[in-house]
Amino acid sequence: MLEDGRVDGRLKDRKKPTDHRQGQLVKLVDCIQRLTAIQHEDNFWIFKEKGIFDQFDEGHMNPKYADEIQDIMRELLFFDTTEIGDLYLTSGGRVVLDKGCGEYFNETDTVIYTRNEITKGIPYDVFIKKIQSLKNK
Repeated sequence: MLEDGRVDGRLKDRKKPTDHRQGQLVKLVDCIQRLTAIQHEDNFWIFKEKGIFDQFDEGHMNPKYADEIQDIMRELLFFDTTEIGDLYLTSGGRVVLDKGCGEYFNETDTVIYTRNEITKGIPYDVFIKKIQSLKNK
């Protein structure tokens, strides 16, 4: 979040991250859930008090929620869908890109390739050696 309170485009934590609940995918789901739930808040719509001769007041959105919706929309607009982390082999025998994308991790999980290796590339012989060493486990 920027100093003036605006969102800088990264997804923010809406619920406390834990070992089992972290990562970009979790933040994206939390962001979408908040966006869909916000309209059901008690004071989402503000109505003026109606007098005897007043027309029916249709109300307007609470500015507090309008600002929050704009922040959420900005987060979604600037969300980097290509953000990646390391490639892991989990203890359950699954290959997963980035820790914290809905997969359970523990101390026996192995990094197959680091983010830097995935994005910058590695020599072919190093690539094959890493795969072969994991196959023998």
